Amino acid sequence: MKNKFPRSVEVVGSAIIENEEGQILLTQSPKWSNKWTMPGGHIDPGEKVSEGITREVEEEVGLKVKFIDVIVWGELIDSKDFHRPAHFIYFDVYYRLAGEKVKLDGVEIKAYKWLTPKEALSLNLAESYSDTIQKFIEYKKNRK
Repeated sequence: MKNKFPRSVEVVGSAIIENEEGQILLTQSPKWSNKWTMPGGHIDPGEKVSEGITREVEEEVGLKVKFIDVIVWGELIDSKDFHRPAHFIYFDVYYRLAGEKVKLDGVEIKAYKWLTPKEALSLNLAESYSDTIQKFIEYKKNRK
């Protein structure tokens, strides 16, 4: 039987980037059926999760960010939204914006929006991102 997941299990992550106004960055990605996601990508061997996601943020949207906390981790197998079969172990990490303006890479990200987390829930989000945003809302509520 041929392996449905030729890249085996992949370790990935997304960045929940919050600006000073309490808005988070949402990005539109062709890799995710043009649905809304957050910047992120693969964690390279030897990289810490927070370092890999920080690198991906700089590559995809050109932002400097400050690591705060891991909000959620989970597993996504053969997402209906992703452009190829994949088995992901993912980490969604909270960052504060540390400066700069968004500079899209033009390949993996084609548009962006800054929205409050509640506003973000109204977007056409890729699989699992609604859950991540809900958990971020809970995280923020419990820290007040």
